[in-house]
Amino acid sequence: MAIEALRDLNISLRSDVWSFGVTLWEILSLGDVPFQGFSYSDDFIKRLEEGYRPAKPQLSSELV
Repeated sequence: MAIEALRDLNISLRSDVWSFGVTLWEILSLGDVPFQGFSYSDDFIKRLEEGYRPAKPQLSSELV
């Protein structure tokens, strides 16, 4: 889920775009878990707000 959906329970077009991006990440990583080892918590949301993102999937192009 998008940061604002986790933090504020606010679902919008922006959160849908985030979810679509995560879905693409999962496809390009052949089903890997994007935020492996993290659980839903205030600390996790803070890390996302600070810019934490999963590593680029192995099957993505160099342009991504």
